[in-house]
Amino acid sequence: MDSLVLELQRDVLDRSIHITDLLRKALLVSRKLKISDIEEWLSDELNGYNGKSVPSYRTLTGELKGFNPYRGWIPMMLGDDINDMISVTPIHDSVSQIIDLVERSDGGSVMIKFPQDMSMTIMRMIGRDIEPALHIPVHQLVRIVDVTKTKILDFALDLETRGILGEGIRFSKAEEQLAQSITYHTINIERMDNSKIHQASDGSNQSR
Repeated sequence: MDSLVLELQRDVLDRSIHITDLLRKALLVSRKLKISDIEEWLSDELNGYNGKSVPSYRTLTGELKGFNPYRGWIPMMLGDDINDMISVTPIHDSVSQIIDLVERSDGGSVMIKFPQDMSMTIMRMIGRDIEPALHIPVHQLVRIVDVTKTKILDFALDLETRGILGEGIRFSKAEEQLAQSITYHTINIERMDNSKIHQASDGSNQSR
C-alpha cells in the first residue's frame, strides 16, 4: 500500500496539481498525526489569516500611490520613514484568493486600498483630496504561493527523515509519537508581529 507522505512529495512536484489540493492533503497528514502547529498553518493558508499574525513570507512591500483624476495613479511621498512604514503590509488572504488576484491582474501590480480612516489620515498629511492605495508587484504574491508549496515539501521530507511514512492514509501510534516534536520552526515558519504593519492593511479591500 502506498504512503500518503510519499504521495504528498510527488504531488508537490506535479505542476498540474492545484496548491489548495496540496494544502488539503498536507492538512489530512498533519491532523492524523496530531501536529497542531502545522495543522493550524495549513488551515490558515486555506482559509485566510483572519485576525491573526502572518508568516514572514506574507509580509510584502509595495509603492504608495494616489489617484489623480487627470494623471491616474501617481507616486505619493510622505517622507521616507512614513513611506517605508506604510509600504509594508501583511497579506491575510487565503491562497486561493491570492491566486485569483494574480490571475485578474495585468501582470504588473495589485492594488490594495487602505481602510477609510487611514485614507483620510494620509490625505490630511498631503493636504490634498487624493485617494491613496498601495500597489504590490504581482511577483511578490506569486512568491507566497511558491513558498507555501516549498514548505509543504519540507514538511513531507521531514516526516520521511523521521521515519514517518504511514500505510495508505493510516499512521501507527509510534509514528504519531515521533511527529509530536514537529512545530512551526521545523519548516521555518516565522510568525510576524503586526504591530508595525497591521494598520496598512487591516480591513483593506484588494483589487487590480
